[in-house]
Amino acid sequence: MVVNNPNDAEISGIAWDSRKVNPGDVFFALLGENFDGHQFVKTAIEQGAAAVVGTRAPVVLSVPYVQVQGDDRAVLAKFSAAFYDYPSRQLVVIGVTGTDGKTTTTNLVYHILRAAGISVGMISTVNAVIGEQTLDTGFHVTTPEAPDIQRYLAQMLDAGLTHVVLETTSHGLAQRRVAEIDFDLAAVTNVTHEHLDFHGTYQ
Repeated sequence: MVVNNPNDAEISGIAWDSRKVNPGDVFFALLGENFDGHQFVKTAIEQGAAAVVGTRAPVVLSVPYVQVQGDDRAVLAKFSAAFYDYPSRQLVVIGVTGTDGKTTTTNLVYHILRAAGISVGMISTVNAVIGEQTLDTGFHVTTPEAPDIQRYLAQMLDAGLTHVVLETTSHGLAQRRVAEIDFDLAAVTNVTHEHLDFHGTYQ
């Protein structure tokens, strides 16, 4: 359902943190464990959001509001993949998951492929490596959010890369951050008890 839509909105970016909204962004009001993004819609619009996507009932806003059903993070992942024209479909994507050893394994695979002459990039919890450029990925504890991953993949395509090694945390999987990634290969390092407070069971 779309309301407040007198004209089509032109979208130039994606935001899910109201403090980081740039003019022209679509703001996703996500329901988190500790925060409800709908509380920050007004702030996002003041920052220049051109449209808002949420799961709450429509409200009167100065920009279009799209109410979605179901998993808002899955919607964010789908939107992000479409916005960047599904870059993972044009890359060989190697996912590395598990409780321990993900970052080390991701780096090892990246360097092995690079030494073999393959044009490869890397996205880990520490950084994203795109050609000769290294970008900080944020908190260094989990997989980046879906818009960031899709943007990095699009930049890799633009840089002429053909392969990417993507460190994929269990939180990133559960929170749908990689839901629209077209993985070609996957590695599981191990599964231990560290994150059972979040996941509940080994399954």
